[in-house]
Amino acid sequence: MDICDQPDEHINKYTMVSQIVDCMKKVRASMGTLGVLGLELVQMDTPPTTAYLQIYTEKRCMANCQFCAQASGSSADITHIARGMYMPFDLEAVVGRLKIAYERGYLARACIQTALYNTWWEDTVYLIKRIREESQIPISLSVFPLSKIRYEELKKLGVNELVIPLDACTPGLFDKIKGKTTGGPYSWEKHIEGIKTASLVFEKVGTHLIIGFGESDEDAIKVISDLWNSNVNTALFSYTYIPGTQSKPSDKTESETIKHYRKVQLARHLILEKLAFYSDMKFKDGALIDYGVQEEVILNIIEDGKAFQTSGCPGCNRPMANETFSKIFNFPKKPADVEKDIIKNDLGLQSKI
Repeated sequence: MDICDQPDEHINKYTMVSQIVDCMKKVRASMGTLGVLGLELVQMDTPPTTAYLQIYTEKRCMANCQFCAQASGSSADITHIARGMYMPFDLEAVVGRLKIAYERGYLARACIQTALYNTWWEDTVYLIKRIREESQIPISLSVFPLSKIRYEELKKLGVNELVIPLDACTPGLFDKIKGKTTGGPYSWEKHIEGIKTASLVFEKVGTHLIIGFGESDEDAIKVISDLWNSNVNTALFSYTYIPGTQSKPSDKTESETIKHYRKVQLARHLILEKLAFYSDMKFKDGALIDYGVQEEVILNIIEDGKAFQTSGCPGCNRPMANETFSKIFNFPKKPADVEKDIIKNDLGLQSKI
């Protein structure tokens, strides 16, 4: 039986009180988050403006997403989510500092990542309740497809933005990296259905797309357009290979990888800002060759910089989540002039201006 077919039955089938009590004592938090909360000494060029948290377990996720360090078939360090390290920390200490950081304007949002294990639902509900008991900080939850009843319960608890990550840009890639081919419980159809159902409950629903799994420019831009037409926002991530996971390093050169990513970022911005539509754009063998706007519009977008900043929920900047200082995919703040020149070069525009 597909886990996503009967989420309520799966959630309650293996619940054990002792496991819940143990898990309630800790939460995983990104190192940057712990730095902002004053719980770790972390040197940061740009601090996160969202608290990045994950429900705590020492077990691996029951899903088997090939790129994920926490997957059932992975041998990677489970503290990793992409390049970020999510360290176990005392739950009450984190919740208490979260309240202060929000009130003082250091953090704009709390983002909770889930994982699929026996008591994940109880742990998720408890974490949301503890945050909401202490603070009115906006809460986003990233989760796999659930029943409408569960979505309604999450909304009542205080979640205001829900994210159901597709990760892949096409059904075929989805199956290959996190679907039934991997032995996991997910399917493209169930995720799309879950997004549609969530949209009946939440005003704001989003998804994540990881760029770099072999999709074409057109694959990525089309799904962004289709989702946006259904009022679903897409947050872009660059593929990051983590040693010990079941995926492989990209076979593309760095310049090919970054150009593809920049083109998708730019096209996404044009679509979301209604400056161009997918139907205006031209492709050749899947490669974007015409954005459907004049070059002056593109140069103005680069000068503004927003298109190339971190995308996601309001207040999300995810510094260094997918990159190193040598190559930034998602800028956590407005790009500096020298960074704008780099963006032009990434897009192959530097020689034209």
